[in-house]
Amino acid sequence: MSSRWLHLALVAAAVAALAPVPAAAEVEKIMQVCDGKLCPFFRASFAPPKGWIEDQENSRKMGIVIFVPRGQTFHSAGAIIYATARFNRDKKPIADFIEQDQARWREKAKDVKITGLPQVERANGKEAFRYFEFEAPSMKAQPFERVATVSDNDNDGNTFVVGLVLTAKSAKALSAAEPAYLAMLKAY
Repeated sequence: MSSRWLHLALVAAAVAALAPVPAAAEVEKIMQVCDGKLCPFFRASFAPPKGWIEDQENSRKMGIVIFVPRGQTFHSAGAIIYATARFNRDKKPIADFIEQDQARWREKAKDVKITGLPQVERANGKEAFRYFEFEAPSMKAQPFERVATVSDNDNDGNTFVVGLVLTAKSAKALSAAEPAYLAMLKAY
């Protein structure tokens, strides 16, 4: 397993332990088979941006929604975008989840620099995404990330923490992918 796969698998596991065409409800509940039993998968309903496609096979394997530039693969892409949705049973404030995520980053990458960026307003007028930049030169598979987090609900009124992450192997790849990423955030 490549280090990128391993890291994303660990991220997906950490995200799950805490619990990324828009529809009326932004989070869908899906049951899928995992380890011989049914497991819930909460899917944030992001549509692929122009020029990108969903990597359905890796999305299913990792329990997150993964997007890659058209013509590239999960392994060859300089940047990928992935979406998570975590059940927020106790309706904790988003700030708590962001704080936990940033603490995990500081633990795994001592050189990480985390910078708060302006919130990203959504076109539908719902709560804005809280937006951060992560730079960690020691993280070879993903030294550059943008992470956006927001609270959302499903059709049953359950509360979720939705995250959309742009991860890149270089600052150049991050910059090239950022317009597509921001378009996804604004459209959600």
